[in-house]
Amino acid sequence: MSPTHDRTSARAPIGLLLGLLALVLRIPGFAAERHLTFDDGVFGASAMAMRGGGVPFRQVFSSQGPLFLPLVWLGDLLGFRVLSAPRILAVVCGVVITVVAHRAATRLADPIGALVTGVLVATSGCLMWVTGPLAADAPALAFATIAFALSLSQIERPTTSRAAFIGLAVGGAMSTKAIEAHVLVPVALALLDPVIASIRRHERPVTGLARALLAGGVAIGTYLVVSLPFGLGLVWQQSVTYRTAATTGPTPVANLGKALSTLGDRDLLMVITAIVAILLWGVARSRGKRPVPPGDPITPMGEIFSGQFLLTAWLVTTCAWLVIVVTPMWRAHVSMLVVPFALFIGRWRPTRRSALIAVACAALVAVPLQLHGLLRPPRYAGDEATIQRVLRGLPKGAWALSDDPGLVWRAGRRTTDDLVDTSMVGQQQGRYTERSVALAAADPQVCAVAVRSHLRFGAFPGLGAALERVGYHTVGPTSRDHALYVREDCRPPRTS
Repeated sequence: MSPTHDRTSARAPIGLLLGLLALVLRIPGFAAERHLTFDDGVFGASAMAMRGGGVPFRQVFSSQGPLFLPLVWLGDLLGFRVLSAPRILAVVCGVVITVVAHRAATRLADPIGALVTGVLVATSGCLMWVTGPLAADAPALAFATIAFALSLSQIERPTTSRAAFIGLAVGGAMSTKAIEAHVLVPVALALLDPVIASIRRHERPVTGLARALLAGGVAIGTYLVVSLPFGLGLVWQQSVTYRTAATTGPTPVANLGKALSTLGDRDLLMVITAIVAILLWGVARSRGKRPVPPGDPITPMGEIFSGQFLLTAWLVTTCAWLVIVVTPMWRAHVSMLVVPFALFIGRWRPTRRSALIAVACAALVAVPLQLHGLLRPPRYAGDEATIQRVLRGLPKGAWALSDDPGLVWRAGRRTTDDLVDTSMVGQQQGRYTERSVALAAADPQVCAVAVRSHLRFGAFPGLGAALERVGYHTVGPTSRDHALYVREDCRPPRTS
């Protein structure tokens, strides 16, 4: 048994405690009465549609990979289909990412460094905003983190079974959200390590190449297996073509600025720890000392590549991918930086006890600041509270439409399958139009329509008049981009 295996096994209880910390921090977000992000509302509405029998891609629109909505459905089932049950998927992913990141850190850093990594991941605001509220980033990040952790073991002790599991994890990530494709770089390095080593020894790399091909085949097979039940054409059209059509020109400067501002807002503790570590590293260099990882940890080492090299490759690739490739980039996307960044900080953690104490004190201030809005989620107020009251008061079985689908979900109502996602991208691409919304509102099952944005339903100047023609009237103050329409004589069929 290798020294690294002994070390990771001995620190398993710490990993479990960190997982418990991650769970506790996410409970307020899980129980929040309101939808916390637009995506949280979209996927909550999607879960409600699937409860009613809607099938992803075939009926329930999905812009994410083919594995995501089935995972949401499973989380909803495990949560006994209470209102917040779909969020179970996000919370479980937050715990898994924390535990697996800490385990990977035990192979790259000393005990304190591994603890630092685990705490940074568990308390990360960037990660919390996708692993408390529902987001496809959560399972994709979980699969990517597992793939990297397995890669650290693969370069040290290559096995065929582990190569298959790496392929499964990569396939899971790509089948959930292809934005995690950058994890292919450290994974490929780990799988190709024995291949390159054999070639350098002038040997045939049969075994290593077979394992690499197996991992690739399993990854592709995973995507195909989860796509086929929904139809490859529909999956490709909604999760690939729809998203690529929404891309804008490359904006590296804007992306970099957004990434830095998001880290400052949501991961202040990680930024502070990184700055302290860099300053101490610079002091050591100025004194002529050669900085080494604290504790001189036993790092996984292949014949060609080391665990440190895999980590550096992952971090550099992630930064480049986020800044140069991702477009449009949203704040949620910055979560992909959290695990590689935290692992790197953990490996090169501050060495002085006084510095660690200062970082620990900073955590007392930084963590509440970076988790603002998640530890004490706000309730609905103003117009949104009115909409909630009206939607909840509709007759049994009534559906509702909104360009902010979370309002419908949190009222315990269902929206039509094709309008679970009413993002402005869909409006701009014509996926839903003034006519299609009016036709959906004419369905006898639908009894209310809430307009909340001039970029979505509010972009349709004739929608109000179309709704009035089929029996809707406005409730409360009305403007083009803020209105609530309720059908005067609402008698939905009792089939739902």
